[in-house]
Amino acid sequence: MSNGWTSPGGDSAGGDQGPPQYGQYGGQQPPPQYGQYGGQQPPPQYGQYGAPQQPPPQYGPPAPFQLAPKPGVIPLRPLNLGDIFSGTFGTIRGNPGATLGLSALVALVVAIPAIFTTLALNNADLTTTDDSGTTINLGTQLGTSVTAIYTTLAGIFLGGMLTAVVAEAVLGRRISVGATWQRVRGRLLPLLGMTLLVSLAAVLLIGVVVGIIVLLALAGSPVAAVVIGILLGIAALVVLVWLAIKVSLAAPALVLEEIGPIKALGRSWQLTRDQWWRIFGITLLANLIVGMISNIAQLPTAAIMVASAGDAGVPSVGSVLAAELVSVVVSALTAPFTAGVTALLYLDQRIRKEALDVTLMEAAAEDGAGAP
Repeated sequence: MSNGWTSPGGDSAGGDQGPPQYGQYGGQQPPPQYGQYGGQQPPPQYGQYGAPQQPPPQYGPPAPFQLAPKPGVIPLRPLNLGDIFSGTFGTIRGNPGATLGLSALVALVVAIPAIFTTLALNNADLTTTDDSGTTINLGTQLGTSVTAIYTTLAGIFLGGMLTAVVAEAVLGRRISVGATWQRVRGRLLPLLGMTLLVSLAAVLLIGVVVGIIVLLALAGSPVAAVVIGILLGIAALVVLVWLAIKVSLAAPALVLEEIGPIKALGRSWQLTRDQWWRIFGITLLANLIVGMISNIAQLPTAAIMVASAGDAGVPSVGSVLAAELVSVVVSALTAPFTAGVTALLYLDQRIRKEALDVTLMEAAAEDGAGAP
């Protein structure tokens, strides 16, 4: 493995030439055939004169069942759902500093500007009143949107760093936070660029749908605009989900294979071929688990913010700080899980399609040979 994870391909240097053939220099002479001078006579067949009537029974134990080697958190074979989830939890349990600690550090770094942005927008005079007399604070909504942007960017960088941690855990290795940063820092800008490309594609798709609906409405066909808008919205949602799964393995490919954004998207497209439903199901289950835990954990602080806002629609500073603190804790606990599932799905596809398990076995054997 050149960098440890590049696509396998090509012949190994100094490949085996195979055993020498008969007649070649250093080869053996062929044994004499039956009927030739010095050769043996063939043994009598069953049923002929002098041959035993029944073949002798064969004894001996059956061949032992060979288990896949497991140098780290997963067995080196095609993975199932249990392998992926247990491997993710094993990575977190075996290296909490580079998973939970790193996730908490990134979440805390993001929480600081998010708090200041939320407080500044909440205190700005951005309130409005609707027809029913309800006061709406636009600053709170803008603050939530800005916080979501911060969280998305942090998730991109954190996912890349945690991918490196999972890759080492597969081989039974531990990696520190500092070593993780040294390995991944050169891939952060390509990760950001790839995310912007995917986001731009999604925005263009949504823009086309919205444009069609607006044109229909301006043409004086409100009913047609509503009906076609609903149909196009459903179709766009299906396309977005399909595309999201097709490019879901691009981030691990970009980090581990050290390739560019476009090539990483192509690698993900290739690895997910004929495996879309399986990847979709596992990814959906993982996100449902994370979403349920996040919503349950953040529900009390959300209720406190709403209660503290009162009629003015401006939440208190304490409720904002409490909400961000809970968000940091939840992110620290859930981000390693989603990143680990994605990284192991990537490895699983490479094992299935490219026999990466053989390369990983060789790397694990080298680690064992070099161990004192």
